[in-house]
Amino acid sequence: MLTILPSPVYSNYRSPFIIPINGEVITGFRQSYWDEGKQKFLKHTGIDIKGKFGQKVAAAGNGIVSYIGFSPIGGRTLVIKHNQKIRTTYLNLMQIYVSPGTYVKQGEIIASIGADDDPSSSHCHLHFGVIYDNKYLDPEDLLKIDYRSISKFLHLKYLPSDFKLDYDNNTCR
Repeated sequence: MLTILPSPVYSNYRSPFIIPINGEVITGFRQSYWDEGKQKFLKHTGIDIKGKFGQKVAAAGNGIVSYIGFSPIGGRTLVIKHNQKIRTTYLNLMQIYVSPGTYVKQGEIIASIGADDDPSSSHCHLHFGVIYDNKYLDPEDLLKIDYRSISKFLHLKYLPSDFKLDYDNNTCR
């Protein structure tokens, strides 16, 4: 029997990422919002998840804390590098419990929310972003991936040892 499993390195076997806090998405990806400081409309680069002051934030996936700092539009900021191309960003943090270079596991508590530096919402919230190959992606799309559903699209079978592909004629022999 041949079995294919998702990589345990960056996955919980069901989804590559989990939602970092429980709450309602109050500002969506690419949604326009008014930035009072810049006096113009901006496009949102992540999602805002409404939470309670002091609510704990979990790492969305396994990775290494690559940045901790301050953003003028998001306050205390933390970035986790999951592989060479994928990073997740966490903004509006009140406290940060990890340090740069720390390896974190999916679901591990990394921070708490409480800052109100983000002009995209007046509610206490976590700004959660996903960057792939230096481009922002909609985090909700990534959170919907379910490895269990992939099996519906795979058909695997063993091939005889003398199986050959004839690329010139697009045939098998």
